[in-house]
Amino acid sequence: MTNRCRMGRWAGLALLGLLALAGCADSTGNTPPDMVDESELDFVPRRATAPAVQTRDTSFWAVRGEERRLEIRYTGEGTGKKFLEFEVDDESLLRRPDGTLFAVGDSIEISVQVDSTLFLVNLEPSGLVFNPERPAVLELDYDEAEEEFLARESEFDAWRQEATGDPWFRVGSVQVEELDEIEILIFGFTRYALAVGR
Repeated sequence: MTNRCRMGRWAGLALLGLLALAGCADSTGNTPPDMVDESELDFVPRRATAPAVQTRDTSFWAVRGEERRLEIRYTGEGTGKKFLEFEVDDESLLRRPDGTLFAVGDSIEISVQVDSTLFLVNLEPSGLVFNPERPAVLELDYDEAEEEFLARESEFDAWRQEATGDPWFRVGSVQVEELDEIEILIFGFTRYALAVGR
């Protein structure tokens, strides 16, 4: 993919994410709240018969000036089927957790932990900041979600939580229902989940 194509993809994702947030409304025309308690969300689970993921705890090195990507796939009968992809563009890294800027060639280790049953991902280190014009992108493929939730996929939203017990905030995302996937714009590290508001 050329730099021009990548720039277009990031700009398109950012714009679509903003439009999605602006246009989300229920049947009464009311926009769902952007901040809710955990009790107000139904988190999307993987079905009981879904293959296990290759790993639930892994890491990779992101480098300013280079595009890096991490994939987690299913094992067993689902070998080759993607569960998660996390992409950091060459200009995505902005500030370290201590607030210092990244220079070209600087690197940082990124850790990804996956929940055992839900489409919920914890990203570290906490405090890492990405370029708002070229954010990182987390893609979740949810075709292994429980059937009752797949029937409600038009209601899916991406949510983030700073720490356990904190409220959840709806975040910009782009959903492609035909592919059963959702792309989430990542501006900083915390917990991200796929859920339906009650």
